[in-house]
Amino acid sequence: MTLRLSRHTLTAATVAVALTVAGCSASPSEDPSQDAGAASPTSSPQSASTGTDLPDEAATSTENVPSPPVITEEPLAQEPAPQQPQSSFDGSTSPQTAPSGDGTFLSVTAIRVGQHDGFSRVVIELDGQGNQPGFDSRYVSGAFAAGSGDPISVAGDQILGLNVTGWGYPFDTGVDPYAGPRTIGGPAGGSIAQVQAGTFFEGAAEFFIGIRGDQKPFRTYTLTNPTRVVVDISD
Repeated sequence: MTLRLSRHTLTAATVAVALTVAGCSASPSEDPSQDAGAASPTSSPQSASTGTDLPDEAATSTENVPSPPVITEEPLAQEPAPQQPQSSFDGSTSPQTAPSGDGTFLSVTAIRVGQHDGFSRVVIELDGQGNQPGFDSRYVSGAFAAGSGDPISVAGDQILGLNVTGWGYPFDTGVDPYAGPRTIGGPAGGSIAQVQAGTFFEGAAEFFIGIRGDQKPFRTYTLTNPTRVVVDISD
């Protein structure tokens, strides 16, 4: 009887020791699920010096974020300025002369000034005996009346003198003389500032053409039907 009790007592003591060891190995957590997969919330890392929360490294990292493309706009090329058309005006600044025909006696009947593409024009219209007037056109330093030598005022920066030869008195031409204005203004923007009629003296009718700016090339020629002396001045 005493032996049986001792065996039961020894067995109970052995079981108690085994339970105690098992309890120690299961610590610190009694729930196995917490060790296997449930993660406790993590707190934001703090600066060692200030204790403030540091920014989330994953949110602010730009190592794998591609930079936006840099678009550089090329400046538009300027269109070349349109080339000015080359003037086809055929003239010069040298004196130009032509003789009048024999038996030519003409009266001045009209003085006209106009502007064309690239040049301005003076037309001296004539009528009478014959149709071949002559001319002498050249740049002069001043305007003076033939015979008296009195100065004549002419607007403009340069003066182009024109003598039309073959002029005659009314009793020679059979045509009434010119009675219109003796001072005629030139068109705005053209080379001619003014045309001034001088004296009609000793077979020549005298005119002075005021030119804007520098001396410009000109050309002088005659036309018929009606008879005319024409001076074109480059603009």
